[in-house]
Amino acid sequence: MNPDAFVKRRFAFILGGMVAVSAYFQASGVSQLIAHQITRDGEASAPLVTDPVEAPLSEDDPPPSAAPILERNPFDSTTGPLVPPPSAAPAAPADLSQLDPYLAPPCDTGRVVLIAMSEDPEWSFAAVESDGGHTALGRRGGEIGGRKVEDIAWDRVWMTSTSGGARCQMQLGKKGGEGGKKEPEPQAAAPAPSRATYRPSSRSDVPPEIASRMQRVSDTEIDIDRSAAEKIFAQPELVTQTSAAIPEMRDNKVIGLKMMVKPGSVLESFGVQSGDIVKSINGIDLTDPQKAMLAYSRMRSDKSLSVVVERDGRPTRLRVNIR
Repeated sequence: MNPDAFVKRRFAFILGGMVAVSAYFQASGVSQLIAHQITRDGEASAPLVTDPVEAPLSEDDPPPSAAPILERNPFDSTTGPLVPPPSAAPAAPADLSQLDPYLAPPCDTGRVVLIAMSEDPEWSFAAVESDGGHTALGRRGGEIGGRKVEDIAWDRVWMTSTSGGARCQMQLGKKGGEGGKKEPEPQAAAPAPSRATYRPSSRSDVPPEIASRMQRVSDTEIDIDRSAAEKIFAQPELVTQTSAAIPEMRDNKVIGLKMMVKPGSVLESFGVQSGDIVKSINGIDLTDPQKAMLAYSRMRSDKSLSVVVERDGRPTRLRVNIR
């Protein structure tokens, strides 16, 4: 269809539509101008609100001061004066024991009898003896005797109350509330050995009262009197100061605990050598921290210890008979 012919035929309708649109916008603008003028007239007729006139200061009134303005933080509209009022009590000193753990007070009860420290915090353990004589093994984040183990160092353990109390510390071998004093233990008469008594070397770290109650059966088996075993549990420094256990990793997996043993130590008298990788005790696998804790908790009550180690790439079984 020819556009020119269409425009000529419909010219009247097109012109009428343009006039209607123009009239609509003109009416809209006029209505806005009228509304604006009415609003201004209403505001002009409203009474003006003026600030109240302040009365002049009398002689009894204090002179004006800019101190309240100077004592405020210009960038803070909510805190208020930076200087406390004279009647306010001084703030209590900060509890430094919560900042520096070595300043924490000693725990009132309990005693750390053994610490196995590792570079991996998950493999650090602490054995804590309660006042009733019960010993429990725990690691960081665990709970022992109603307290939570906060951290473990080579010579102490930090604990907090499970109810949110303050931090306290237990040093290795020191009993809470008694300054680490130990009661003297009665000396029992040494039994007559049925086998050859274990003879420590000239540089032995085994106390004579313990060495006299140990009898060598073979290179991998030894008998020990229960009273001597109890002395070793009661004096964990006999083990911790002469040996160390480090998790052995292969293919990013722990395969056991690699032992570093001092010559003449208690563990050497049991047949453990430096470089041995302890894999299990009485059938309990030591590749998991929880299982290692279970093995320790049972050692004190077991009648014998069967220890499987890897020595020079081959498995070796060591046996300790507790009589």
